[in-house]
Amino acid sequence: MHTQRKRIVITGVGICSAIGQDKPSFTQGLRNCQSAIASSVEFNRFFEDCYAAQITDPIDYPELSSALVSTLDRVSLWGYKVGLEALKDAGLTEPRQLKSMPAMIAVSGAATEPLMPVISDDEVPLAMLANTGNYGSAAAIITNLLELEGGYEVIATACTASTNALGLGFDTLQNNKSEQVLIVGSEPLYLPTFSGFKVLDAMADGPCSPFSAEPGMSVGEGAGALVLESYESAMGRGAEIYAEILGYATSCDAYHETSPEPRGEGASLVMARALANSGVSAKEIDYVNVHGTGTSANDRAETAAINKVFEHSPVPVSSTKPYFGHNISAAGVMEMVACLVTLPEQKIMPTLNFLSPRDYVDLNVIGNNFIDKDVNVFMKNNYAFGGNNCSVISAINVGEHPVSNYQKRQVVVTGVGQISSLGIGIEAFKQGLAESLDRSQLIQCPLKNDQAQNPLHWLTQSSDIKNQMLKSLPTDDLGNFNVRVNSVAKFNARKVLRGVDTRKLHAVSLYTMTALETALSSANLKINKHNRDEFGIVLGLSKGPQTAIDTFFSSMKPDPNNVRTSEFPKALFNSVASSCATIKGMRGYNTTLATGHNASLGAVIQGYEVVRQNIQPYMFVGGADEQALGFSLVMNAAANDIHANYQTDGDSFRPYDHQSKGYIMGEGAALMILEAKEGAQQRGATMYAQILGYGRANGNDSFNSNGPSTEQALARAISAALDESGIDLSQLDMICGTSHGSKENGQAELNGVKLGLGDMVATIPLTNFNSYFGFSESASGSLNLLGVILAMQESVIYPVKNNQRCFVDGIDLVINEPRATPVNNALIVGINQSGNCYAIIVSKPSP
Repeated sequence: MHTQRKRIVITGVGICSAIGQDKPSFTQGLRNCQSAIASSVEFNRFFEDCYAAQITDPIDYPELSSALVSTLDRVSLWGYKVGLEALKDAGLTEPRQLKSMPAMIAVSGAATEPLMPVISDDEVPLAMLANTGNYGSAAAIITNLLELEGGYEVIATACTASTNALGLGFDTLQNNKSEQVLIVGSEPLYLPTFSGFKVLDAMADGPCSPFSAEPGMSVGEGAGALVLESYESAMGRGAEIYAEILGYATSCDAYHETSPEPRGEGASLVMARALANSGVSAKEIDYVNVHGTGTSANDRAETAAINKVFEHSPVPVSSTKPYFGHNISAAGVMEMVACLVTLPEQKIMPTLNFLSPRDYVDLNVIGNNFIDKDVNVFMKNNYAFGGNNCSVISAINVGEHPVSNYQKRQVVVTGVGQISSLGIGIEAFKQGLAESLDRSQLIQCPLKNDQAQNPLHWLTQSSDIKNQMLKSLPTDDLGNFNVRVNSVAKFNARKVLRGVDTRKLHAVSLYTMTALETALSSANLKINKHNRDEFGIVLGLSKGPQTAIDTFFSSMKPDPNNVRTSEFPKALFNSVASSCATIKGMRGYNTTLATGHNASLGAVIQGYEVVRQNIQPYMFVGGADEQALGFSLVMNAAANDIHANYQTDGDSFRPYDHQSKGYIMGEGAALMILEAKEGAQQRGATMYAQILGYGRANGNDSFNSNGPSTEQALARAISAALDESGIDLSQLDMICGTSHGSKENGQAELNGVKLGLGDMVATIPLTNFNSYFGFSESASGSLNLLGVILAMQESVIYPVKNNQRCFVDGIDLVINEPRATPVNNALIVGINQSGNCYAIIVSKPSP
């Protein structure tokens, strides 16, 4: 049975760029063929002959106090600015319209700005560091300031991030979770990004000229926003419509961490899939807005890909990057806005600075001047380091093209894999829960700078951080900080990952790859050259590739010219999922979510959508985080994380207990394989669980709070999950929380569950598995989901470890002993550090 997709349209745009800080000035800059790429005063301090497209005029935020503005970074402020413009442009400003609106926020340089003074030995803005020191903080700030409460995700696939975010928003609307969704990409240009590209010798000597002249790119900065809305909703309120989104696709080259596949195989695959998902043929495409960075590798691969898909037809193409540079995470949404304000005028933007095409370029490149052409269906492409690709198909004339459809699938879990302090694989996980042993260990960290073994090195060279933020850490008489952690159990990586050069993998990638392999084995599946396009991955991260980030940032001090370029691509959040895809040769759907704590639950939700809509047969979903101990400690202290547990006794991690003291740090990864139930039955696969529905919402108490509105948000997420699942409260056999152990977080979670379930909550057993393996941030959600799967298999619910008495009344908390009981339906909930809430309903599948 086929399901018709909802018709999705764009009803609002927002923009802030180097050629204009709002839609009118931006549009005029495009019409004037204005290029903002110029010699950079900022970066010429460190390098010679630096060109970039930077926003040099001051930006006003009249709705915000100057005191608040001083504590926020430009990622957050620019994202807020363009989001507000897009909402106003769409006519969506009333609280009732914003209450259920989700947001997809694309970033790459997040959490960077407050650390830049460390590089130059300047004063560190401590308030800004506390507010924006977590990678996902910008999304919380943007949604809070805009008063959006429909939940959010942070998309971190580098140069495809905002194009990818548009796709996730499209899928969210297909599931009837809301009528509108806000898409934001925000990317100020910071020294790490500039130095990475500069030392890689990827920069042009002047303004870039894609497909012609000397190769090279020009980086830029800016932000853009779109409001996506169902056609029925837009028509019902008389909204202006810019265009219709017909469909999208994302994929991975599975080729190299920086270079695109030279024959354009990955780029052509994503275009072909976007066309198929949209129900559009290549002949119907009137125009392609290309990625067009100007580098030889990109332009060559993109030329090959376009010729492969369009069979050397003269489809017009152009790149907007000579106008306002390559805006990394914001590139896709800013370039989409450029299309939306020019194509309805029956004009195609040119590629500025275009001379004669290079030898390998045989495309219909529109150069230097606008051409008149009536464009209806157009394609927007972006590509990124790691081989991430994304393509979106849109139409200017709304309603003319038939809506695409899909065969709706039931989604089951057929593979499970994990690595944690409990060991590797589901059997080690089960044994760890059953034995309830303390796997944590006490580690000594010297905090004094004069000690060579100090793991905090460059960050503690800042007196602001050392004297004001780290002073809260308890130290002994020798200046040592003793901390208890749950590290991944020791294992022979080469034995587990045969044929993989594990020396090239940082810890978080090694953990992800190990969980992936064990999940693949448990699913009885193999990836080969014949089926590699059928496998995709959505990975949730919190702090991400910390070791690479730490090494890359530290190499910039004291001289950015000596930056370790080998660590630049590895420091990008999408490097983890893309490196695993490259190792296994997986070219399917590939997305990274960096939403913070429990980001793996967001990954499960998106993977579920991909399989449910029959976009991809097999999806790896889950989360991973590593323990780069020194870096983690500094960032926790910098973000004012008062919930970290610095007690030295192993049983002090007590979620929901009246003596809760916060969390003990953990690390690891947990991945699952999702596929359609019909396919699993046909191949005789073990079905561990079935996903029935989900909900997502966010609180609006403050940027870092678990207050009343977070509790209400969790209740709304639970209600949405129950509505989609179609089950009654009386059918729920188990609740699994993911609280990290602080009273504030635990109370928000339990009170939210009580609000969502009412009086029935007292009759449903509730547990939490974090204290068995430590709080692994993003992976916490998927690790706890494994505990739920075990409960279904074993008909036993393992207790919350170390607990004596719950601090919230009316909860049937499982403590002291395992509880033998059949589990057919379960609810798993999670809250991130900024009040973003998840709820997922899973069931024990019938044969």
